[in-house]
Amino acid sequence: MHPTTNLLIVHYGDDWIRGSEACLLNLIDSLSPSFRPVVWTNNQVLVRELTAKGVATHSSNFEVINFQQTAFNIKALFELYNTASTLISEHNINLIHVNSGAPCQWMTFVAKAKRIPMLCQLHSPYNLHDRFTLGLHSAQHLVAVSHAVATPILDEGYPDQNLTVVHNGVPNIDLSQPINVRERFDIPPHAKVLISVGSLIKRKGFDKLIQALALLNSNQDPHHLIIIGDGSERLNLIKQIESLDLDSKVHLVGEQSNVNAWLAGGCDLFVSGARSEAFGLVLVEASLAGLAVIAPNVGGISEVIEHNSTGLLYENGDNEILFIVDAVSQLIQNPTSRQAMASRGKLVAQHRFSLEQNTSQIESIYNQLIDSGIKQSWLSWLSSLLRPFGTFFRTRFLSESKTVRNAHEA
Repeated sequence: MHPTTNLLIVHYGDDWIRGSEACLLNLIDSLSPSFRPVVWTNNQVLVRELTAKGVATHSSNFEVINFQQTAFNIKALFELYNTASTLISEHNINLIHVNSGAPCQWMTFVAKAKRIPMLCQLHSPYNLHDRFTLGLHSAQHLVAVSHAVATPILDEGYPDQNLTVVHNGVPNIDLSQPINVRERFDIPPHAKVLISVGSLIKRKGFDKLIQALALLNSNQDPHHLIIIGDGSERLNLIKQIESLDLDSKVHLVGEQSNVNAWLAGGCDLFVSGARSEAFGLVLVEASLAGLAVIAPNVGGISEVIEHNSTGLLYENGDNEILFIVDAVSQLIQNPTSRQAMASRGKLVAQHRFSLEQNTSQIESIYNQLIDSGIKQSWLSWLSSLLRPFGTFFRTRFLSESKTVRNAHEA
């Protein structure tokens, strides 16, 4: 048993509570008393949530973060280094948890200089450019939310023993007060109700679901689609809905604090149109609510939904809209199969994606890092920063070789 560990959690993100923020709040709520968290973030919404929970927080602008790398603010970098050093001293920090890749730009250096163990949790995949500029390879330990997120960085030579895949966990959800969606939107008993949840951004693919709904309603009993979430694509989606004359069939309900009550409110299926997805936390929530899931076979989704067992997976591509239509039709027309998938999905979600299991795995990594300390030399640490160069040159060489070979063959 370790004595109390003072844990500095560094989180970068926009001012909202979504995937990585929700996972962080769940982790903090479930940590054992032996870990005392202090959170440093640029997210003011998260600051308010944590303050209400009585968690010590510190807020900064994180101005150095620039994913386009159009400029590199050395002054801001030093300021963040000094702030990190101050927080470490003030709170007697002996472990660091970076809750997204971006703060690795300075936190891996801080951790190395202060000789404090550090892990970085990756909630999404990072391209080659960002894996290099953010210095992900220099992190002492990486935690990826799916194998899909882990694979690229492992392929570049990051040590297997220093990376752990820990799937996100969902706390026990309250389904005792469901929202009667049919009553709320005056949906007739014979109509089928699909539901989806996520930010209204292009990556989530709600435009695809609306297109699929138009096809479903052209030759079958009426289908309704409930979309929970908000974002930059809202106006575009409204225009699409109007152009397809689906005003009475698509219900944009905005952000909701009681998503689980909506999921348990009498819907027939959960459908995702995501173009990419690191894990798919909401798919677990839908399964826990007793819904069969239809989702694309992208990213880490196949680690959450098993095709033909807990749901149906379709392939994104030229015919993806038809794939969605076919999958919905298949399950709607086979209620016995749909219910069997929903029941299996709920059992899998309860056993594989519980918050207790997630927290236990994270705490185990914490304890391993504290026990092992920091043994890597500065030279080895600096050389780790250059690992992505190997992928860059290998990819470029193979691409150029293929171009030359094709030219010769032509």
